[in-house]
Amino acid sequence: MTRSLESMLDFFLREKGELVHINSVRQLTLIRDATNHIQMTDEKIIRAATPLHTGDTVDYRDERYLITSQVDQNEKSCRGRMRKCNQRLALNWSGQVKWFDAVVEARTFSTETGKVISMPEGNILVTVQDNIGTRGITLSQRFYMTHQPFKVTGIDRTMNGIIQLSCTLDSINTAYDDVENNIADRWKYEIAHTYALHIHQGTIAYVRLNETLPLNVTATDNGNELANPAITFISSDPNVVSVDQHGQVMGIALGQASINAKLTYHPAVQSSIEMRVVETGTHIYSITITGSPTLKTGQSASYVSHIYDHGTEVFDQSVEWSLRNQDDSTPIMGSITASTGNSVTIKAGSSSGANNKALVLTATLVSDPSITIEKTISLKNLF
Repeated sequence: MTRSLESMLDFFLREKGELVHINSVRQLTLIRDATNHIQMTDEKIIRAATPLHTGDTVDYRDERYLITSQVDQNEKSCRGRMRKCNQRLALNWSGQVKWFDAVVEARTFSTETGKVISMPEGNILVTVQDNIGTRGITLSQRFYMTHQPFKVTGIDRTMNGIIQLSCTLDSINTAYDDVENNIADRWKYEIAHTYALHIHQGTIAYVRLNETLPLNVTATDNGNELANPAITFISSDPNVVSVDQHGQVMGIALGQASINAKLTYHPAVQSSIEMRVVETGTHIYSITITGSPTLKTGQSASYVSHIYDHGTEVFDQSVEWSLRNQDDSTPIMGSITASTGNSVTIKAGSSSGANNKALVLTATLVSDPSITIEKTISLKNLF
């Protein structure tokens, strides 16, 4: 495209132009490849009748580009060189995470010789738009790219509109870095989530033929119960046991099937129960435990079991109690100090290391040990 085309620019834009977004504003432009040779980077020449600036972002054919060259401007048009942003990087400022489109390369061009210069192994050059967010980038700031950590070792702000960062490979910080989601130091400022799902009818429960039984399911995050968690329920054999998305189980045919419950937005967190369909008239026992979900170190609390036969509370059955750490570690961070009938008293240990950990209290039906219920008790420091 030569200067002789300037007088016909409107015609070419109208006939050959493509609509793009420049800094989110819709514009008509002419775009062509910057070279006839296949190369590692996607680089194009953009021409528009409206102003272009180094550092402008161009959304073109579902990809984002960054104008990385000085802009050639005359009375009728502007022309510049743009490169496709091949990475999206997260930078963390004391817990405030911002994402930036970037051009990342492991080799660059010499402005003096025009030849390709290979960078040392483990080093990259990152080009970002110069804006209010990127101006806060500092030396030694860390970020992740393709699950690998990098550290900023040099900052070049000499070209208006863009900032170039020299970066080197860094070491992974397993305590703080969210490697999976490419966010450095995330857990340094955020609380890591530890989800768990509990079906309180135990591992086996019974439902009468053509009748229903609601599953008692709770979800916790770091030991604290979640309000209205999204849970997905699936039956291994809907012809024997059906289940709706509220956890309501129905006996369809005599036999057994497993019900799997999982957190909808964290599907790796799940729990299962075996449901057995029995004849009408068969006893179907279930247990609930009432009592505080938290217990401070060194203090005691009482818990009571309630036994139901197909949803109706009965008083001719009893339970046995047991206590363990939620993570199955030893020693147990609490003890059963008293047990009277179907009530029990739990005392938390005095170790300060128990803070934010949890005990699991289990009640087992004496007449049918397959009927159990668990209650998670979060431990907190006294002060």
